[in-house]
Amino acid sequence: MSFGKALSFNKGLIILLKSFKNALDKLFVIGILKEMLTFLFFCKTSISLPEKFLKTIEDFQITLKKVEELSAEEKPLGILVLGGDGTLLKAVPYAYQFDLPVIGVNMGKFGFLTEITLEELALALEKFLEGKVFLEERRLLKVTYEDKEEVVLNEGAILKGPFGKSITLNLKIDGEDFIEVYGDGLIVSTPTGSTAYNISAGGPVVHPKVRAFIITPICSFKINHRPFVIPEESILEVRLKEGEGEVHLLLDGRTNWFIEKEKRIIFTTAERPLKIVSSPTKSYFQILKEKFSW
Repeated sequence: MSFGKALSFNKGLIILLKSFKNALDKLFVIGILKEMLTFLFFCKTSISLPEKFLKTIEDFQITLKKVEELSAEEKPLGILVLGGDGTLLKAVPYAYQFDLPVIGVNMGKFGFLTEITLEELALALEKFLEGKVFLEERRLLKVTYEDKEEVVLNEGAILKGPFGKSITLNLKIDGEDFIEVYGDGLIVSTPTGSTAYNISAGGPVVHPKVRAFIITPICSFKINHRPFVIPEESILEVRLKEGEGEVHLLLDGRTNWFIEKEKRIIFTTAERPLKIVSSPTKSYFQILKEKFSW
């Protein structure tokens, strides 16, 4: 069942449930509804589930399941994240694999991606189940290195190792030699990730609806090397030309690959975007202003 059809079906069941006066009939429909209202659940490990959260989940009769508890036949309605941005980033590969929308509830320190507060959760779930919620489509990067491939929401960062030796990276865009970056590394970011590592390295804030990638050198020895933006349909190829010791490719802060000289790292747009349930009460610009104290 597609996401849209599932939402319509759930809404119909809720209306149908209200019309039943017979207890047995109502229990039968509740059984179907509970089976349909299954969410894949990701939670920050260091927190206890708040009473308000548990009460909201109970009120909506939602079943929460971890990845390992999900059977091959099950198709969750979405992914529910309780935590901060790091917790949401862990859910991204599964959201992409199963093509599921993500509801991020902020219980972290910063929480820019997890837009929804505990107080907003009930309203967000109500609108979500009625099919009235606004789903933001966030572009994803597909990163390929040798036989490995992964999608990221924020960025892929190529970083020098712990010995402190600068590295030289060769960049090609659409097969054309572009520049060599000599310094501490390079960040390739999505617009969503522009407010993460990219902004700390001096890169620009780019609205998530802009179809582009941001390339930001990290502490380049050439002071005229500045962050720049390329169209999202571009194919970016990066090779490590010079570098001693370990050189890392860090993906969304959760996956770390060691890279070798002259082996290609390819950055392209993923086949489909990530769908995130936006805050029902705040706009992107309100959240941006609030989180960065502008």
